[in-house]
Amino acid sequence: MTPGTFSERRNLAQKLLSIKENVAQAMTSEFFTIHPEWEARYGERGRQCCTADARFHMEFLAAAIEADSPQAFGDYARWTARMLGARGIGAHTLEENLTQLETHILPALLPGERDAVSAFLCEGRQACTVPQPASATQSSDGPLGLTMRAFLTAILGGQRRTALGVIEEALSSGARQVDIYVDVIAEALHNVGALWEQNKISVAQEHMASVISQYVIAMIYPRIVPLDKSLGKMVVTGVSGEQHQIGANLVADAMEENGWEVRFLGTNLPHASVLSTIDETSADVLCISTTLVANLPSAVELVRSVRERFGARVPRIVLGGSAFQLVPQFAKEIGSSEVIPDLRQAIDALCP
Repeated sequence: MTPGTFSERRNLAQKLLSIKENVAQAMTSEFFTIHPEWEARYGERGRQCCTADARFHMEFLAAAIEADSPQAFGDYARWTARMLGARGIGAHTLEENLTQLETHILPALLPGERDAVSAFLCEGRQACTVPQPASATQSSDGPLGLTMRAFLTAILGGQRRTALGVIEEALSSGARQVDIYVDVIAEALHNVGALWEQNKISVAQEHMASVISQYVIAMIYPRIVPLDKSLGKMVVTGVSGEQHQIGANLVADAMEENGWEVRFLGTNLPHASVLSTIDETSADVLCISTTLVANLPSAVELVRSVRERFGARVPRIVLGGSAFQLVPQFAKEIGSSEVIPDLRQAIDALCP
């Protein structure tokens, strides 16, 4: 059973992260000893990938335990099994890795902690054994469905000018900027993620699609005409370790369009810099974007730091991103009851 209080779960998560590197190295050495065919097939590059995967398993496990969500770890295992399966690596390999993980972790834990970790890893192994369909690509039939498909084709083909032209044409035809953000750019990037998971596009294409999307967002930013009112000052940021920026970028632009004075910090920023910006701007609202469950501990630390630093002057803290969609109840435990799952709801909640 998971330790009952948030503090106990956080302590266990920190203990797991403290042994992450030793466990990852030991798992890799053991796996390649048991499976010499992997050494012959993948060589040193395979060892490096195996170690990196083990670290990631540990990070997700720690975060899921801290959030008290076995389901989140099960979802991670299902996604990993699908992704590996598309690359010719059977789910039994991941199941074996999670068993290894348990073997190497448990000796470092207390009895109650062992029960918690075993329960989460059992959830992960069970998820591996259930066949799961690949994440579906989406083909919207809405008013902007054709625009989304044209934009997707352009960003996958590396066509920056075409991608921008598609969006500019939609805007000139009367499409709202928020609808472009949600129904075209965000939906196209969901499809890019699904195609990468299915091994239908390369890492280079996935990165290229993201970069072109960021370029388009920047190019249409000058079209924003803020409302003739001021709702206050807002800071929008990702957490330290977070690599996904586009969702937070879209939120920042939409908030500015609707009357907020926004300071957008990007992502993977040291928390001290976020605190300094809040202080400098006297921000009324702090929006924190977290995409991966593995980055939830970083979000917790940022919220804690903000509350400690500003006390009675603490800004309204709003949490968003797919990580919090998986564990919405976690927000209350870290002192912020507001989780806003998508951009349109954010506009409704923050832009009266």
